[in-house]
Amino acid sequence: MRNKNNKKEKHYGNVRPKNYRAIYEEKFYNILFQLRYPLMTVIFFTTLGVIMLMIINNKSDGQSVLNYFFHTVITFSTVGYTEGYGTENVNLNRFFSTLFIMISIPLVYIYGLVTTVNVFLNSNITEIFRYWRMYKAMDQLKGHYIVCRFNGITRELMKNLKKRGIKYVLVEPDPALEEDIKNFGVEYYVIDEPHKRSVLLGVGIERAKGVISAFEENTQDLSVIVTARLIRPDRDKFSIFATATTEGAAEKMRLLGATEVIVPDVAVGRRMSSFVLHPPSPTLSGFLEKIAYGERTDIDIIEVKVDQQSDLIGKKLKDIRMRQETGATIVAIVRADGKMKIAPSGDAEIKLGDSLIIFGHPKALRRAEEFFESHIVQNKEGDKVS
Repeated sequence: MRNKNNKKEKHYGNVRPKNYRAIYEEKFYNILFQLRYPLMTVIFFTTLGVIMLMIINNKSDGQSVLNYFFHTVITFSTVGYTEGYGTENVNLNRFFSTLFIMISIPLVYIYGLVTTVNVFLNSNITEIFRYWRMYKAMDQLKGHYIVCRFNGITRELMKNLKKRGIKYVLVEPDPALEEDIKNFGVEYYVIDEPHKRSVLLGVGIERAKGVISAFEENTQDLSVIVTARLIRPDRDKFSIFATATTEGAAEKMRLLGATEVIVPDVAVGRRMSSFVLHPPSPTLSGFLEKIAYGERTDIDIIEVKVDQQSDLIGKKLKDIRMRQETGATIVAIVRADGKMKIAPSGDAEIKLGDSLIIFGHPKALRRAEEFFESHIVQNKEGDKVS
């Protein structure tokens, strides 16, 4: 008989995700645990005071018990503006109350108050609660990006992601940078090593859309790429973007699973070359640059590859009415052989293997993506026709 306790090992190994929320929950509970003795003391002496008054006055009815409880509480609080008993056994009641005050006030009021204040002042409970709330919300993220390393490159990246409303989690191994991260306004972050499987699992890599690694050293980027691709081998659904110091290192990263790798020196050099080869217009160059780097939030450009099961193949652009339905515009068609048809007319035909370059408002572009997805033919089982 098969052992039900034997769980199937995952392709990346049975590694437990690092539960950041649980770490701070435990810290919070540890703080509350320090208050157990003051709380036990209050409960014990309150119960003792009520029971002794019940015995002295030989009364156990509900009204009397409530009276004795009230008397005990106002004794602890040092209010003490009334006596919670009748005229019988007044002297005995007062003797007990005096003795009770002398013993219980130092133990319950002074000890309990001092201990409670001391715990809250020295435990940094507000900061722990802030972390707990952040990690609780982080556990709900889906379709986010994991950004590895806090530096000039990722600062610019995170500003653009924030403008577009794209959620991300920053993973920074250097604790010394935490204050800068807070001041920068990062919503979700962890101080940990991003090359560890438990860390990437802990920040939701299985629910994420991609990883972005921008370390100063190639070895750290390589470690992140290998670990991320080990957990998420599905290249079509999960992207890995990285930076490299040389073209050779960039090629290695691509071979190891990176979707795209940028060499900063090469990127800057090519940008400078574009200024030399095409003298910039203050309006045009700025406009195109802002679109390319995602700085404009009111307009964008995307590429949509025509699925091989799409029922739009063989149809003319004017017949599919995409612009009328979505508000986005097809500005170019890249054929399967790499040739590009710029500003295609309505008579241009969609062919197998085409990639469509679409221009428009981000909302219109999302509608365009949904438009093409809706035209993928499904078989009876709901899968794509093979």
